Amino acid sequence: MQEARHLVDSRLHDGEELLWVGRSDPGRMFVHADRYLIPFGALWTGFVTTGLIGAAAGSAHPAVLVVLSALLLFGLHILGGRFLVKRHRKRTDVYAVTDRRVLVTNGRTTRETDARRTDWYVDRSGGHVTVEWDDIGHLDTLFLGGIESVRQYANTGLDLTPGRGNFALYDVADADALLAALRTTSGR
Repeated sequence: MQEARHLVDSRLHDGEELLWVGRSDPGRMFVHADRYLIPFGALWTGFVTTGLIGAAAGSAHPAVLVVLSALLLFGLHILGGRFLVKRHRKRTDVYAVTDRRVLVTNGRTTRETDARRTDWYVDRSGGHVTVEWDDIGHLDTLFLGGIESVRQYANTGLDLTPGRGNFALYDVADADALLAALRTTSGR
């Protein structure tokens, strides 16, 4: 945890006080969405593999083989690759709460939100806590499903740009200390 604290210390502003630092639990890989993503990925990969084998055996045009190969890679990413992405994030992202900001940093990029915000909500499950701030409420008017359409891929490894959805701290085992720090700063 010293490495995580050092990473956050280098991003603090003058006079800013660090209240909590932690990480997402790397042992917690599955989320609610996996109940449909894993079967979908298996079916997708099976159908595309069958099509690719048939196309290759039938001497299909090379463009067809390229498209089917790309679709196969997509299926393999849904089945396993996204877990590699998620594992990497859980090992490199550090979460922090200061008296002014809530941060997610990996050393190269830092995302932050104002720690005084009160529009955060908590999801407790299995001894872990996920805290999300509502940053995408305006998306309700853009397309059917709005917030839920974006949120359903959060923390799955399919959210290729994690900064585009809600600001969140996922799967934190040190729940009580995190929530105490957030309550201190937001006054909630």
